[in-house]
Amino acid sequence: MSEVPARPTAKIYGMLVSLIAIWGTTFFLVKLAVAEVHPFTVTASRVWLAAAFVIPFAILTRREFPKGSARWAACVAVGIFSLALPLTLVTWAQLIVPSGIAGVYMAAIPLFVLPLAHIFSTGERMTLQRVIGFVIGFGGVLLLIEPETLSRLGSTDGTAQLACLGAAMSYAMGSIMIRNTPKTDPIALSAVALAIACLLTIPLAIAAPPQAWPSASVIGILIWVGIVSTGFAMVLRVTVISTVGSVFMSIAGYFVPITALIVGAIFGGEQLTLTDTAACTLILCGVAYAQFGGRRSA
Repeated sequence: MSEVPARPTAKIYGMLVSLIAIWGTTFFLVKLAVAEVHPFTVTASRVWLAAAFVIPFAILTRREFPKGSARWAACVAVGIFSLALPLTLVTWAQLIVPSGIAGVYMAAIPLFVLPLAHIFSTGERMTLQRVIGFVIGFGGVLLLIEPETLSRLGSTDGTAQLACLGAAMSYAMGSIMIRNTPKTDPIALSAVALAIACLLTIPLAIAAPPQAWPSASVIGILIWVGIVSTGFAMVLRVTVISTVGSVFMSIAGYFVPITALIVGAIFGGEQLTLTDTAACTLILCGVAYAQFGGRRSA
């Protein structure tokens, strides 16, 4: 069972702001990458480049790697649910879904985290405020999906939107698993989880080998999203969750979607419908109410 989360420090808030900036711009960068490179190749390159950065760093700084079956099982779970599975889903979805909308779907992560944390994490119980916030936010998720999307489930567009929602659920599960991992060095945990994810993404790379070299700009994007958006961000995320809990980490859910929407609109010329805006507002209001309303009694 996890320990009661500590109070966030200025350093932790700095990590959170860095994550918001990194993740909020990543959706647009990935959208540019999948225009030239198969999504499976993008996912594999992200994980492998991140591993090439984090694993040597963990070794050179002599981090204590996980020992015991419980820690290794946790690393495998984190590698699956925080890396391989959600990255595959959301990257494939961005072939169809605008980058801003993909970012909005990630606002559902805190909504999934709230009930999971209540069940599985000490000190992160559901309160009345969090229940109300969950209901409000989930209404936004339903509005975002829309009955029309469900009716198009067999179509590429409907499936892509559900893939985004599946990625959000996977990230939420990964957050809970990180929180409940027996005390482990965050960088060592990230390194092992990335190694697991590398193994899991080998079939993806084999299934979609590059047909030609991408442009220099896309190569630069792949390097950035691999090392910074995946490797460096993974270390920050594990550190924040291990220190102050998964519910605090969900604060990013307020700002990452807004950042993704702004970046997509300014640099990608993406258009938002009134329904998209209303859904985003409901989700963010629900998450904000759940977070700030529940912290007093958490």
